[in-house]
Amino acid sequence: MPPDDYQLWSHVSLPLLVAVLGVMLGDVATTGVGLELGLQEGNPFVAHLLREMGLIGLVFIKILTVVLLVVLSGWTQYSRQTFRLGSLVYLIIGLLVVVSNVIAIATVG
Repeated sequence: MPPDDYQLWSHVSLPLLVAVLGVMLGDVATTGVGLELGLQEGNPFVAHLLREMGLIGLVFIKILTVVLLVVLSGWTQYSRQTFRLGSLVYLIIGLLVVVSNVIAIATVG
């Protein structure tokens, strides 16, 4: 049983979490715009998810990602460092995806 002062979110850096959520929102928004313009999703897993569930499927995956990032990092011995590293990795990859989406949208429009 965890100690009394245990908090589920104690290892989470709020600024990093907000940045991750912002990049996720940017990915969902740029993906939606790109699809409306006739572009195709490049990730085969996400493309299948979008065909089956629409954009809400992408939102679901993003929510699941945040939950896993918070919960799984909290189970590690170095939970703060694990959360920060996981967030930074996500931010780098997520920013690259958003930039790629914006470039693809700019070439169509």
